[in-house]
Amino acid sequence: MEENQNGISVITCSVNPHLCAQMAESVKNTIGTAFETIIFDNREKNLGICQAYNYCASKARFPYLCFVHEDVILPTPNWGMSMVRFAERTPDCGVIGFAGGTTAKKNFMSWEFGPKGRYRYYDSMYGGRAHSFDDLSYKYNNPENEEFAKVITLDGLFLFVSSDVWKERPFDEKRIKGFHFYDADFSFGIAQKRQNYVCLTADIYHFSGGNPDRTYFENARIFQKKWKQSLPQNIGSQKITLQEEVDNALYLCIQSLRQGFTLKESIRHLIEINGVWFILLICMLMPVKIVKKIMRLAR
Repeated sequence: MEENQNGISVITCSVNPHLCAQMAESVKNTIGTAFETIIFDNREKNLGICQAYNYCASKARFPYLCFVHEDVILPTPNWGMSMVRFAERTPDCGVIGFAGGTTAKKNFMSWEFGPKGRYRYYDSMYGGRAHSFDDLSYKYNNPENEEFAKVITLDGLFLFVSSDVWKERPFDEKRIKGFHFYDADFSFGIAQKRQNYVCLTADIYHFSGGNPDRTYFENARIFQKKWKQSLPQNIGSQKITLQEEVDNALYLCIQSLRQGFTLKESIRHLIEINGVWFILLICMLMPVKIVKKIMRLAR
């Protein structure tokens, strides 16, 4: 096989040249195959990440794409070649990442951390931005001791995919704005025809936590409406309980109120996604203290 047939175009949307240079150097030292780095400097243009990623992917010259955050370090030798080889021997391979969920609820808010997640990565211990390796904690769940575990949605800190698969379903820059839910939307869309995986044989260090701002909850609503007919989904014996759906719905409602959405908007959305009966069920199951919190936020 010629070198360029298994090469990887490493794509990042950057606002911090120092962090980006660290990431690129780690890629150079460990990727294990031919590669190029495509860095989109977003300090002036301030594009949404979907638009930036699609633009860079259209310029890529290698058959595999790796969309990666700039604030990561990839220490494991030959991680790139390992992913290429897995993708080549797995005909239905979709997206490969380092963290993802085996369920996707109707009231989806993120990939599932905990027993229903599959992940191997180091992340900020206290949220916010980590300043050194000492600020990172190891997060790992691989109950079946797999090298690559099946998942539905993936975390956007790292998304590896063939350029052909990306062309079939690129990032939705028309509906998903800003820097949230692009990963869930992209990976879930591809999961409708292909199988996504988490790599559990390599490490990744991630130096920042999430920031669920107003755009996060706007895009959560967009995602739930867009994929309403395809949700919920699960892999294997994993189950989604009614209580989990209720918990997610309440989380969306409460956090949306904190971000300035009205109670009427939140109730209308929950009815659209779940039906009127779901609202009645929530009222029956919801503790009084949660009711008081919602009414207080709605004032």
